[in-house]
Amino acid sequence: MTTERPDARGARPRTLNAVPTPRSGVPTVGFGISAIATPPPAATSLADEPEGRSRAVLVAGALLAVVAVAAALVAFRIIVPSTPTASAGEGAADRTTTEIREQPGTVVRYGDPHSYGDGLEVAVNAPQRYTPSDNATGVDAGVPVRMQVVVTNRTDGDFRPNTLQVSATSGGHAAPAVWDPDQGIALTGPDITVPSGASIHFNVAFAVADPGDVVLEVTPALFGYGAVVVQPS
Repeated sequence: MTTERPDARGARPRTLNAVPTPRSGVPTVGFGISAIATPPPAATSLADEPEGRSRAVLVAGALLAVVAVAAALVAFRIIVPSTPTASAGEGAADRTTTEIREQPGTVVRYGDPHSYGDGLEVAVNAPQRYTPSDNATGVDAGVPVRMQVVVTNRTDGDFRPNTLQVSATSGGHAAPAVWDPDQGIALTGPDITVPSGASIHFNVAFAVADPGDVVLEVTPALFGYGAVVVQPS
């Protein structure tokens, strides 16, 4: 039998010697060689260096992830506004509903005014036939008639009729609006300010199928008012 050399243990390659790992504390076995029970040398073996480097990389990656998450949370709090409470949201919704709620219109006869809840008053005089100017448009589909619209401002503020909307039907059919700038007839009210306590009157015109059967629908402004339907007597 061959006697083992005294330095045979030291002559083994270091890469074959398994050492206890910090994770389990139990000696590992590598390449079928029994683990050495003695404490590992101060220097880390070549076999352990990749594992140690991997753990260091994992720890560094975890720290970077924590920092990134924290930064994202801070950025989110800065950019995204906080969600209002239910009571605050309900209050805002109530205010919005109140502000945009339309004051109802009604059905009246020609010459009869309608007063809205805020004091604005609208009346339309009966249709009258008229002769359009040469520059008028929309006059080829019927008999041209014009109506005088009177708006009286009894509200607490100014009123501008430049967004007033008006449409007409005659004989059960929609009547085209007439635009006649030479006679001061536009498709809406004039672009001027009507102060509180004042009134304004202007003409609108349509080409109708039956001058005796004209139903007009007037909405004083884009928001806040329902339509006034004006019918023949």
